[in-house]
Amino acid sequence: MITPKMVPADIFIPRLAQYLRENVKELQPAEWSYFAKTSSFNERVPDNPEIWWYVRAASLLRKLYFISPLGVGTTRRLYSGLKRRGAKPPRTVKAPGHANRLILRQLEKAGLVIRTKKGRVLSPKGRSLLDKLSYEMFKELAEKKPELKKYLE
Repeated sequence: MITPKMVPADIFIPRLAQYLRENVKELQPAEWSYFAKTSSFNERVPDNPEIWWYVRAASLLRKLYFISPLGVGTTRRLYSGLKRRGAKPPRTVKAPGHANRLILRQLEKAGLVIRTKKGRVLSPKGRSLLDKLSYEMFKELAEKKPELKKYLE
């Protein structure tokens, strides 16, 4: 069975983000997301402010496939980064959790994520969506690289 682990993330996440943008109506960017930075350690707003919300949602779904259950505190750690402090050495800073929390709530409304006491997990609908998309992408990769065709059988 082909899973998202077998498809490179730089191919999988943009395709999943495009699918979420076109097909999941519950997932809508917040009003402030068009002009806000994604974290305090970033110096600028995202390069493409219209789609970063969907890319983050796709990334969260992929993370949920690997790490489950997943809470907002864990997502803050996963998306952390180095904050530049001038002449002082940089320091690792956790990412804000508000955007991740809103995205996870929207994914719950869409039925792709389930909330449990320990954190959020992928629903069967969400897992089948990720498996289906990864299978389609792996088929495209197998056409370019014939040595991968043995995994499709």
